Amino acid sequence: MNAPQDLPDPSDKQALRAWLRANRGKAPGHEPVRSGDELAKVQRLKLLKAVGMLGSAGDTEPGPDRRSLRLALTGSPVTEHSVDSSVLGRWLVSFQDTVSTIAHALDESRPTHDYGPIPKAVHKATRLYAAATFPSSYGMVLEEAPVGEDELFLPEVTSTESLLDRAVGTVLDITDRAETGPGAVDAVIATALPLGGRVFNRLAELTDVLADSGTDVSLTWSSPYSGVRASRLGAGSAQQCRDALRAVQPEERTEQQAGRLVGGSMLRGTVEIETAEGVITARVNHEVTSLLSAYANRRIIAEVVVSTARSPHGREHHSYAVLRLSLDES
Repeated sequence: MNAPQDLPDPSDKQALRAWLRANRGKAPGHEPVRSGDELAKVQRLKLLKAVGMLGSAGDTEPGPDRRSLRLALTGSPVTEHSVDSSVLGRWLVSFQDTVSTIAHALDESRPTHDYGPIPKAVHKATRLYAAATFPSSYGMVLEEAPVGEDELFLPEVTSTESLLDRAVGTVLDITDRAETGPGAVDAVIATALPLGGRVFNRLAELTDVLADSGTDVSLTWSSPYSGVRASRLGAGSAQQCRDALRAVQPEERTEQQAGRLVGGSMLRGTVEIETAEGVITARVNHEVTSLLSAYANRRIIAEVVVSTARSPHGREHHSYAVLRLSLDES
């Protein structure tokens, strides 16, 4: 066996060329390194091996920090651990679209995201991959995107909340509320309203798959950030929510609200404004959250997008998003 050789600093072009010339011929079973990109890959693999994250075949191991969703389907389309492919296909496409659309709506860069294409970066951050099936009436595992060759898998980074965590968490919030009984429809509308009309449409399509096919679904989300969380949505509850979501058409208007800034959270991206009609909680973007400490307990004028939706039961729901914030000098 040849003695290991130190790799050169990639920023030292002269040393790099000399090293490449000296190592064009390698021992049997080893490919020669012929470019800077190949050298970078070799260095990365050495680093992964040094920290114990390289598998026996030379691939990175996903380990326990890989985000995953276990879904189990039961009901009419499921027979002896198999499922009607048209139902499964519709569910997977609709679920992925719903997650990506919710992720786009949760992006703080704009208060609403009802128009225009979803950015490629959002699609990439929320893309799920079918990984395996498991014993159930019909069970499948969906995983987050695998670590690419140009990305370094770091456990301390994966343990922070990702956009995928937030989007899937919101889906589970909605499925939980859909199973709460008599107040389920209003609870679902109140949760979905801040996300905009496009999310209403995606949720209606998602629940339609279950309602139309008579399918129940159990979802278990595993994440290094949020741990393990389970939720369930039955076909009957899905039908009730689908009908309500299709009937509701959220409306938006922009208005000015004057009052006192009495609270806020940079972490949650919200502010609390005390107006003449009471205290409202509104979503804000990063530019507005930077003003919270300076404007705390002072009178302000806020330009606000007000979203309104009326449930089939007649209850009116409101959601607020602050576009701009300024001090009230009057």
